[in-house]
Amino acid sequence: MARPRLPIVLHLPPEEIARRYRSCRRGLEKTHWQVLWLVTRPEDPLSPAQAAAQVGLSAVWVRALIKRWNAQGPDGLADRRAATNGGHCKLSTDQQIDLWDALQHPPPDGGLWTGPKVAAYVHDRWGITVCVQTGWNWLRGLGFSLQVPRPHHPEAATPAEVRAWKRRPGPAARRAPPRASGDDPRTLGRG
Repeated sequence: MARPRLPIVLHLPPEEIARRYRSCRRGLEKTHWQVLWLVTRPEDPLSPAQAAAQVGLSAVWVRALIKRWNAQGPDGLADRRAATNGGHCKLSTDQQIDLWDALQHPPPDGGLWTGPKVAAYVHDRWGITVCVQTGWNWLRGLGFSLQVPRPHHPEAATPAEVRAWKRRPGPAARRAPPRASGDDPRTLGRG
């Protein structure tokens, strides 16, 4: 059974919706205006599911956009990501400075600073709960980078074995001779 068509309140005429879609310079808002234009254009309007398929959104999200448009008009299509948490960092300037100072020293449990360690430090110090990704973003934002040594294979060759394995450039006469077929440790059946 098909869903009933979602009513669309025309806060603006379709020509103005098309003009705002074409003139919008912010990516997310332009996509919102495009969706609205596709479902309100006078000639051959699309359903929310068809519009979603054309712009790469889910039908549920397009229906949510239409509901926001119906309730709030053009303001409902604005990019709301900046308004999350009021657009402010969870840490005050003094707390950010204190965090920077703390990151200059090893973490309390030793090792290197990681996203989870920063999140735990902020929670223990100021009682502010953040996810581990936010801790990592703060590390990156303060100029820190991933500091993990390159892993060393436990069965890696010694430097002397590496030198013996590498062939020297030059004529074939100076190169190391190939191994005999029975000396190759990679063969399965010997003998």
